[in-house]
Amino acid sequence: MDLNILGTPDDLNSIFEGIGILPAQYGAMCRRKLPSQGERKLLFAVLEDAIRCYLKHRDSDAVRQMDPDFVEASEWLGSDEEIGPFSYVRVCDALGINADRLRAGINNHTGRLEEIRC
Repeated sequence: MDLNILGTPDDLNSIFEGIGILPAQYGAMCRRKLPSQGERKLLFAVLEDAIRCYLKHRDSDAVRQMDPDFVEASEWLGSDEEIGPFSYVRVCDALGINADRLRAGINNHTGRLEEIRC
């Protein structure tokens, strides 16, 4: 085994051949994995259903606001708990949505409720 100027064996470079990665590959390895397409569709459907249930009855009289679907959606959308895979915060996080901004948007929504009440 021959030593080079730096005092390292000349065959040292061959040990690491073929295992180099590009910066773009490193970033992809370290990035958080997103859910698969099917999981994303399921999470989006859960979120969409809760928003529809909430907006459908939000401006209704007190009797309709006691609807179990409305109560559940309202509590879920207002929760900051991260317990379980289907908590509001975790669903938003998995979809890449800012949970607080979406919540504020839902609470400030004044547009076309006729489409939602279908």
